[in-house]
Amino acid sequence: MSDQPLTEAEIELALSELPGWSHVDDRLERTWSFGGHLQALAAATAIGLLNEQRNHHSDLAVNYDKLTVATTTHSAGHKVSAKDIDLATAVSLLLD
Repeated sequence: MSDQPLTEAEIELALSELPGWSHVDDRLERTWSFGGHLQALAAATAIGLLNEQRNHHSDLAVNYDKLTVATTTHSAGHKVSAKDIDLATAVSLLLD
């Protein structure tokens, strides 16, 4: 999978298939709400394992019952690449 940054048009096209995700400050980002803190932590752990499998690591932020996932590709100059689209798709499949 390419580390090349995607164009704005490519990102917007991909986001049309990723409900809830947005393109913010050169990263893809989405927040989920859960029934409580432990559920949010469990989701973060599951995403951490997914990150390891893909060797592409998102930023995870837990705020009580909410989990925010943000992803960018460091080797693409901290821009969005196909790796981020792939990860966002996998995370959505896991949590939706």
